[in-house]
Formats: sequence, C-alpha cells, structure tokens
Amino acid sequence: MSNVKEYQATEGIGERLLEVQRIKLEIDRLTEALDKQKAYLLGHAIRNGYDSLRCGAVTVSRRERASWVYSEALQDAEAKLKGRRLKEQKNGTAINTPTEHLVVNFSAKIALASINNAEVK
Repeated sequence: MSNVKEYQATEGIGERLLEVQRIKLEIDRLTEALDKQKAYLLGHAIRNGYDSLRCGAVTVSRRERASWVYSEALQDAEAKLKGRRLKEQKNGTAINTPTEHLVVNFSAKIALASINNAEVK
C-alpha cells in the first residue's frame, strides 16, 4: 500500500494513533513482565511438584502442550497438499474471502525522538 495519510499529534486521528502506540507499548511491557513472573512460578511449581499455585483469587496451573514430530511420509504428504493448495489459489479454483484489519507498527526511533523533543521544550 502506498496511500498513506500523515497526521499531526494535535489532530483527533493523530491523538488516537498516539494512544494506540501508548497502549501497544504498555501491552508489550506488561506481556514481558507477565512472562517473567510465569517462568519463575512454573519453575517453582516444577521444582516442588505442585500442579497449581494459589493466592486469593488467582490460581496458576501447570499444563502440558503436545509437540508432535511426524513421520517423513506424513511430512511429504503435507508438502504435496500445500503445493495443491497453492496451485488452486493460482488457477482460481480456491476462493479467497479477504477481510480487513489493522496492523500496528511504529518506529521506536521516531517515538524516542518525539519524546526527547517534548522534554527539551
């Protein structure tokens, strides 16, 4: 896509875009903090043989996630199926039903520069 509209931070849409950036950064920070806590608690539960840990209303529980490695024959069959899918996409047999959504991207360099400019003023 090349049709990009640039907004100023003082405009309504610009303010919303900056709020999305703030929220995304906060989500990333909280996700990192949560992952660290979960890793520590998982280690604690494993070392002590606990299935769950509880404090008040919060309970964390150990779960297993299956991770399968398939035979070469099945991997070959899946590769052939993938090839058939691509062929149907190219020849128009497969039907595409697109949906639209937003992807949030921002430049940390630009964000830091704008923060530093605001601090200087």
